[in-house]
Order: sequence, then C-alpha cells, then structure tokens
Amino acid sequence: MADNSERVADPTNEVRRDTVQHKVEQPHAHFENPAEVVIDPALSKEDKVRALDALEQDARQMAVASAEGMGGGEPTALADVLIAKDTLELPPFDLAVSAVIQTLRGRLPQAHGTETQALISGAIDALEAACAALKPSADEVPVRPTGH
Repeated sequence: MADNSERVADPTNEVRRDTVQHKVEQPHAHFENPAEVVIDPALSKEDKVRALDALEQDARQMAVASAEGMGGGEPTALADVLIAKDTLELPPFDLAVSAVIQTLRGRLPQAHGTETQALISGAIDALEAACAALKPSADEVPVRPTGH
C-alpha cells in the first residue's frame, strides 16, 4: 500500500485560495458594487464580511475626503456597503432577492435616460411588491391543516 503522507499540493486549490484572498483584500479590483460581494459563491460568509469591511473602510475614507473638499466629486458607496452587510444576515430567500435588487439598483445610473432604465425600475418594483405580498402580515396567524 502506498504511503500518502506526502501529498502533492493541488495547484487549482492554491490558485482558488489566492483569488479568494485577493477578493477579500482588494475587493475594488473584483467587484463593481457591494452587492456582488454578497452573491459571490467563491467567498464564505466570513470572507464576504472581511471584503465588505474593506469596502466600508474605503467608503468612509472617501466620505471624509469628500467632506474636506479633497474628493473628485464621485459618490461614496457607504450606504450600499452597509446595506450589503445587513443583507448577509437575511434568510437565504431574502438574501437572494435583496442581492438582485441591490444589483439592479447599482445598474440604474448606467441606464439613465434609456429604455433599460424603465425595465430595471419595473423589475425592482415587481420584486419588492412580490416580497411584500409573500410576507405574512403581523395579524395573520398561520392555519394548520387538521388531520381527519
């Protein structure tokens, strides 16, 4: 029987680990908006939190620089980062819907003044309405079927 104590390192795993580490440490190089961090299947929840923490720190620094007149006039993504961080705490269905809505909202500025803007806005409205309709109201009591 062969001795497996000296295993050969899997280069694919090392590349994957390096990519994940780079996504966490340099999220701006990989993601256009914070919602993309939330839906990245290669990142664990802990990795996502660390990547969003890095984005939050950058956004806060941009906000301070902008307030001091040192910014280039670009908006900071602090609100988007904070929403993405809150999104990580949602149940899976709500997480998925929230990520889609955030991604669509992130695309709205690029679509400004086009037919696509109306389509994206309609999709956001439809998703929000569907979610509202699926949530039970506070006065709704679930009815259990009776067994006969």
